[in-house]
Amino acid sequence: MNGLIPAAAGFLAGAAGSMGLGGGFVLILYLSWAGLSPEDARAANLLFFIPTAIVSVLINKRGGLIDTRLIPYAAAAGSIGAVIGLMISGAVDPSLLRVVFAVMIIAVGARELFHRSEKKSSAQVGKPAAQNGG
Repeated sequence: MNGLIPAAAGFLAGAAGSMGLGGGFVLILYLSWAGLSPEDARAANLLFFIPTAIVSVLINKRGGLIDTRLIPYAAAAGSIGAVIGLMISGAVDPSLLRVVFAVMIIAVGARELFHRSEKKSSAQVGKPAAQNGG
């Protein structure tokens, strides 16, 4: 029973991350609840994300859902964002980071609850992004 909650948190984070839903929210919430500092929770989340991302990329690539032409741009922007985010988080008080993170979670949750998404036609589902206009 001791390992059930961490396993469930890992499963939910992996499943959410694979669907592009931000599995880091789930994992960081659990790790914070378990008593890790914000820095340790972020580090654990980054390590957790590596194998999850690899599996997700392989599955989505096989399904034709990844436009490989965009990878260099996304990787460059993500790397720059990571460096800037690390510099900002190192200069900000951890208690402020907790508040900012909590506000972000509430904002994302509210958006997901109240935002209406466009329905894709069944002809567009499963087609590569380059074919369905996205």
